[in-house]
Amino acid sequence: MEPLLQLYPGLAYPNPYFRRESFLLLDGEWDFAMDKTPFLPQEYNEKIVVPFAVETPSSGIARHVGKDDRLHYRKVFDLPANFRNEHTVIKFQAVDQVCDVYLNGAHLGHHEGGYLPFEYVVGQLKTEGNVLQVEVSDDTDSPIYPRGKQSNRPRGIWYTATSGIYGSVYIEDVPSERIECFRLNPDFDHRSLLVYVKKRGEGDVHYVIRHQGDRIASGLLNGPIDCSLFFHPWDIESPNMYEIDLLFGEDKVTSQFGFRKFGPVMMNERRVFGLNGRPTFLSGVLDQGYWPDSGLTCPSVEAAYFDISTMKNLGFNALRKHIKVEDMRFYALCDYLGMVVIQDIVNGGSPYKNWLIASAPFLPYRFDDKKKKRQALFGRGLEKSRTFFTQTLAGYVDCLYNVTSLAIYTLFNEGWGQFDAVKNTQLLSELDPTRLIDSTSGWFDQGCGDFSSHHVYFKKVKLSADDRILALTEFGGYSYRVKGHLFINKRNFGYGKVKNGEALTGKIKNLYEEQVIPQLKQGLSVAIYTQLSDVENETNGLLTYDRAVLKIDAESMREINALLRFQK
Repeated sequence: MEPLLQLYPGLAYPNPYFRRESFLLLDGEWDFAMDKTPFLPQEYNEKIVVPFAVETPSSGIARHVGKDDRLHYRKVFDLPANFRNEHTVIKFQAVDQVCDVYLNGAHLGHHEGGYLPFEYVVGQLKTEGNVLQVEVSDDTDSPIYPRGKQSNRPRGIWYTATSGIYGSVYIEDVPSERIECFRLNPDFDHRSLLVYVKKRGEGDVHYVIRHQGDRIASGLLNGPIDCSLFFHPWDIESPNMYEIDLLFGEDKVTSQFGFRKFGPVMMNERRVFGLNGRPTFLSGVLDQGYWPDSGLTCPSVEAAYFDISTMKNLGFNALRKHIKVEDMRFYALCDYLGMVVIQDIVNGGSPYKNWLIASAPFLPYRFDDKKKKRQALFGRGLEKSRTFFTQTLAGYVDCLYNVTSLAIYTLFNEGWGQFDAVKNTQLLSELDPTRLIDSTSGWFDQGCGDFSSHHVYFKKVKLSADDRILALTEFGGYSYRVKGHLFINKRNFGYGKVKNGEALTGKIKNLYEEQVIPQLKQGLSVAIYTQLSDVENETNGLLTYDRAVLKIDAESMREINALLRFQK
């Protein structure tokens, strides 16, 4: 990891967008017990490796978790010598699904969800022997909470469930008066930066801005910061990034940002995707972020870097982060490498109707997702389920707002848990007006959002545009089984099979040249191939699940992507 840290020092922190130098990472071996008792245990008879889900080999447990099971975690830790020990923030990046947190016997709080970070602020701790306990339950089939691709019956496009702590846990030493959160708003057109800070206490906030290690600006934060003298845009070819320190009394927080803007622009009387006011074609892959031994948890920063840089080397410039929220270091790497991110909001709801999901690619359903009967078909018949989803949208924005490379939110995918798309699109747009929204990716379009978004499998790509940006947000998905690199040897899944890498390269080449590239005349702006890697028994990745084999010819893919560009 050292070479990566030398290039990108921000990766040393669990969250590069909110860094304090005085922190202690609590990842590693924890005491663990699993039973059906919803009480703090007297004994912990196992060890688990955090931050890996109970179901994964990396956790050291690798067992299925039922809805009546209770997961008991305990970590005993000492404070670092450099901690002032006035207040401490305890941060959890991801715990699935319902949990209670205790510190030294006191109940800190209750959290529900599974995909977003949360934290607790506590007062003075013991110098030695602090006891952190986390109690977790997880009903994967719950109609209330988001579940993504998790399933108790993994098959096809549904994968092994994720339970318990599966993101980093760490503590930060903070003073009584401190910065609680902030938003960075780079104004591309006016070459300025506006910073909104929420702080605890009275007084001024100061800033220091650095570029490529050099201090280039500093001052009192009291309005837009004029950046015209050192303005370098962030884009796909030149991902210029800045660091900023925010200083408030004894507190110091560091983050990063780039100058860019996303929005529709006109080209040849068509509305297309624009980056920094220029028509920009997004050629990307579906990125599900699963690994054989660690499931939804990225095993290392190097693993994330490998996925992003490999796709970049193939000529892709976008990743659709599919149905999960990634480790924050993933997004920082996309910033550094110039990879545009399309971020899916995680789906949930009751089990979906198989006939509806299976037939949607072929039949042009025109469902009104405001009607209760239709909502039930989409798994959103329960009001509590709909309310939880809507209330959680603000959490996605809070978590990801400062990510430079994030350009597009996908609100609903293929009708999974879809309801009130028009209303939810408006809400998400109000929460974050700086990004575009793909409201209904695939089908069940409600005519809202910034994209006319299509998934095409099993038939030829033939699209027509409306007054929105035309996007092909899933296609391809050809299956090639590489012996010795299969997660499951039987019942492998894909959208058409090939026997070897040469055949796969040829099939992909024909698909792009004969069907996708001609759609540029229709104003096609986004093309997302399925997918980056195999996932469990889904063998339609460009990489094998273990990332050991690139299945296609790299130069051929680069040549294809070179054609997927708007002419300047």
